[in-house]
Amino acid sequence: LFWMVISAEWDLQHIVAGILVALVSIWFWHDLGSRQPHVLPARKMLRLGYSLVLLVGWVIQANIAVAKTLLFSRPPAKPMLLMMQPNLNSNWGRVLFATCITITPGTVTIDVDPETGRFIVHALTQETGIDLLYWRLIDEIVQLETKMER
Repeated sequence: LFWMVISAEWDLQHIVAGILVALVSIWFWHDLGSRQPHVLPARKMLRLGYSLVLLVGWVIQANIAVAKTLLFSRPPAKPMLLMMQPNLNSNWGRVLFATCITITPGTVTIDVDPETGRFIVHALTQETGIDLLYWRLIDEIVQLETKMER
């Protein structure tokens, strides 16, 4: 039905194509019904919520810092590449940290070595890069990793 609505065509070709796409999708994702998501206890959900609130605050601060740097910085910003190895043990912790770096303005994750946990990060300014080394989010993710293991 969705296929017919977005295609705005009601001929036999579009109806058959929609049915085929639906059947292929059902076949491809058929095993998802057997995978029930793991429900986190309330304390872990609160901890995760707290970490997300902190992240939103840091993203807002970074937006302001990037705007100041681009608009008022004299001389212009001096970007840097930074190699860091935070003490993150799980793959999901590393992915979460890399994503947080990338969504924070002024920084982007270039590479993460899955075996060593070493990150290569581009920072808009040297100050931003140095601040990233001591970012409190690393400790938050380590605490989340610890709580999720239990």
